[in-house]
Amino acid sequence: MNWTHEKAVCLCKKIETVCVPFGCHVALTGGCLYKEGERKDCDVLFYRIRQIAKIDIEGLVKALADNGINLVSGFGWCLKFVFDGMNIDAFFPEEEGGNYDQGNDNAGILEVI
Repeated sequence: MNWTHEKAVCLCKKIETVCVPFGCHVALTGGCLYKEGERKDCDVLFYRIRQIAKIDIEGLVKALADNGINLVSGFGWCLKFVFDGMNIDAFFPEEEGGNYDQGNDNAGILEVI
């Protein structure tokens, strides 16, 4: 199953209902926003609410998992999730670190309890 623009917008609406308490909002970007047709993944950007010092990424990841959006890998500012069998690339532009190691797709992944 692939992403469509409509599915991606629904995903962002779902994410927005849970992400605010963790200090951020979500924005759709990438091919699902800019290109026609189905896409293999959905790109979303998490941006910090100005009045909050830092996004609580660990809490956000747990809340997303409670809503069927599951972390599978990641590094630094880019985390990879799956929802209904479809891939999501989530970008956190204020995060540091995490050089992507092509040999280890789980380099720097968050430890989720």
